[in-house]
Amino acid sequence: MEFLILGLLMLSPMTGYQLQQFIKENLALICSHSAGSVQTALSKLEREGFVSATASLQGKRRKKVFSITPSGREAFSAWVAQPMQAEKVKNMELAHLFFLGLAQPEERKAAIQNYIRQMEETSAILQAIRQRFQQAKEGPLPPGTDWETVFRFQEYTLEYGIAAAQFQRDWYRQLLRKWEETL
Repeated sequence: MEFLILGLLMLSPMTGYQLQQFIKENLALICSHSAGSVQTALSKLEREGFVSATASLQGKRRKKVFSITPSGREAFSAWVAQPMQAEKVKNMELAHLFFLGLAQPEERKAAIQNYIRQMEETSAILQAIRQRFQQAKEGPLPPGTDWETVFRFQEYTLEYGIAAAQFQRDWYRQLLRKWEETL
């Protein structure tokens, strides 16, 4: 969560609420978007000196706008430069599938159908996010960032997510057909 927040703050200063909303709308499939998770991560980043906060009043509301510090930029740059780790990507649902033979036949079918439905929903969510990113690309953007490259890698992430959801949906549909043929 901390590096995700640092990455977002690399793009623009934000309040805790703005971070939470951005994560909820665009990254909820990657991590938790609860206010508690975001605030805990922000507190830790502030203690470590990776972010700083500026308080301001807007009407009667006090807002705290977070910005990444130079040491936060260094920490983020070191993290993002590390090779991606395939062994860190886990799918606990495979453990569920592994033991599904111990469930009752109607429970097996329901579990597989439910997972297919979830993958269809995930694909739809990611496609909606992709449309929002397309709109953001067309809007005015703050200077000083290579937005074309930033958006390109965000699009790669979305394409991966959509393809993975569609693969899983199709794979589980095929599994369901095979299993039903054996009944």
